Amino acid sequence: MTVEPIADLRAALKLVVVELSFEAGRQAATDPERAEHLMAAASTMEKTFQRTAAARP
Repeated sequence: MTVEPIADLRAALKLVVVELSFEAGRQAATDPERAEHLMAAASTMEKTFQRTAAARP
């Protein structure tokens, strides 16, 4: 397996985290419970992303 497809997937997941966080902010005033779920998903994704990051020289 080459590194490029993994890098592409990681870049896409970074965008998903940003979008989830943005949408949570939009929902916070009208649906705080939904906003909490979105932020929890973004946080879990970010933690997984950091934990599985390849070591860079």
